[in-house]
Amino acid sequence: MLPQLTPSINPASFSAMRAFLVMLVLALAPSSAFSQAGKDSPSAETEKTIGEKSEKGEQDWRPMAEKWEPARFGGDGEIAEEDPKKNSSDPKKTMENSKLFRLGMGDPLTGIRWTGDFPKENYEMKFQARRTDGFDFFAAVTFPVGDEHCSFVLGGWGGGVVGISSIDGNDASSNETTSYKDFKNDQWYTVKVRVDEKQVLTWIDGAEWANVNRDEHTFDIRIEMDPCLPVGIANFQCESEIRGLQIRTLKNGSATEANATESAGTR
Repeated sequence: MLPQLTPSINPASFSAMRAFLVMLVLALAPSSAFSQAGKDSPSAETEKTIGEKSEKGEQDWRPMAEKWEPARFGGDGEIAEEDPKKNSSDPKKTMENSKLFRLGMGDPLTGIRWTGDFPKENYEMKFQARRTDGFDFFAAVTFPVGDEHCSFVLGGWGGGVVGISSIDGNDASSNETTSYKDFKNDQWYTVKVRVDEKQVLTWIDGAEWANVNRDEHTFDIRIEMDPCLPVGIANFQCESEIRGLQIRTLKNGSATEANATESAGTR
């Protein structure tokens, strides 16, 4: 009887075969993987579209520079104007390089009002403001809501209250928009308000601060803000600066697509 033979395995030949298989897989895989690399991914396409819409939206803004006058509250502080900067190194910084208004400390109010045409709804208005001295509200922007008006107050009631005056007869210190923010002197804040057919919305530095349904509420201003009608900005017992005043109209009663890209922000 012949003895049973055990086949021998040459480790060297096994390693060579495994290496061959690995090389074969690697040779075939790139044909499918790399074929997608040359195409734009969905996220890249989305970012490109958002960027184009955002750039187009920025072109819709129109400056509000020449048709302002003192609001004349009585006891007003000095108002000074500074012309837009010339030959700026960064032409994209339209707000920073635009006309600037200095509102002096009044007893108690100082402000400016717009004398040109202005829509009653379906618009957005934005500007930058900062408090340079004092501690109370450095910008209260009054604007139309259809046939009514209201004011978005920044830093009132001792310096920290933010809200809309007035909603259903309640001012910014005691309604659903009442909130608080620590405003620092000499720091610029970007403010935006929007009035469309359904809502009144406000932002500070890209973060939403108020969103009020028009159908469910009435709007009004405190009587001392009457000199700002129909559109104006005022401060209270402080010194402040305003720049970059701009407006754009909304199409079809809602925000443009570029507006949908605005940062949600956090307070």
